[in-house]
Amino acid sequence: MTNTHAVLYTKPNCPACKMTTKWFDRLGYPYQNTYYGNADKSNTIDVSAEDKRKREWSQHKVERLKAKYHIQQLPLVKIVDDEGNLIEYWSGFRPNKINQYAN
Repeated sequence: MTNTHAVLYTKPNCPACKMTTKWFDRLGYPYQNTYYGNADKSNTIDVSAEDKRKREWSQHKVERLKAKYHIQQLPLVKIVDDEGNLIEYWSGFRPNKINQYAN
């Protein structure tokens, strides 16, 4: 069986984002909330960030995620295998989906 993990896109002060990471933590399912594993670059989307680069990256990322995944809310959760192949994705707090992969 192929190992999988989650890649999360979140935003600050988002209850659904916080619940999602807490659910993953509680179940011990591995996830990344960093930009391609780079601990210095967070996947947190903040369109009102004071840092201009972060704000512009966030605005660009929102448009790309909407276009590619047709989502309207965060968090975006992508389940990928060890080679980076996308298995499934969803948006919002979906404990049933997290449970499916953690079990």
